[in-house]
Amino acid sequence: MNIEIHQKDDRTSWEELTKLFHEAFQERLDQGLHFTCSYFTPEDLERRSANNVVLVATDQDTGALAGTAFVEIVNDEKGTWGYLSNMAISPKIKRCGIGSKLEQRRIEIAKANGCKYVISDTAKGADSSVAWHKKNGFKLYALDSFSSTNYYSYVFRKLLVPHSSLWDSLYCRVHYLLSALRCRMRFRADGKTTKLMNCYLKIRGVK
Repeated sequence: MNIEIHQKDDRTSWEELTKLFHEAFQERLDQGLHFTCSYFTPEDLERRSANNVVLVATDQDTGALAGTAFVEIVNDEKGTWGYLSNMAISPKIKRCGIGSKLEQRRIEIAKANGCKYVISDTAKGADSSVAWHKKNGFKLYALDSFSSTNYYSYVFRKLLVPHSSLWDSLYCRVHYLLSALRCRMRFRADGKTTKLMNCYLKIRGVK
């Protein structure tokens, strides 16, 4: 298999990428995990690609679309960091190292843009995805909940600058525990506010 990774161009349409997402995330739907990308339309995907570098992996021997992944360079009060999202691998050729190749290219892009770290997230119940993040050097960093999904999301962080592994592990662990406590007190898995949060908002007079 001769895999080439390049930035999206006219060789690959948004319709083709949308079909890839639907096929790749059918497994998650079967698990009852409603990933947002499971319902992408080509228009959704093109809109979400704004401010992102969209990578495409193709098999040069067959011309088949093998995978895709997004990376966004963010500049805010925390500095410069990369947000990694929307990785999809064709279920016909999974476990062939394509995800690792796409990940390596995303990290190269993040480093080239001065990112100190990258952030990625996945469903709490997506065991294979969670294991993949840990295998690729990500540390569990936070718990979040979004109204567009039906699950709690694990947020992972990976430092791209020299650091103390022990200190980073301790920092991420403490950050995760505090984040998980705050998230579960405020939100349900589907992103709706909890009864406790509703009471708090009522007391504060927030509608």
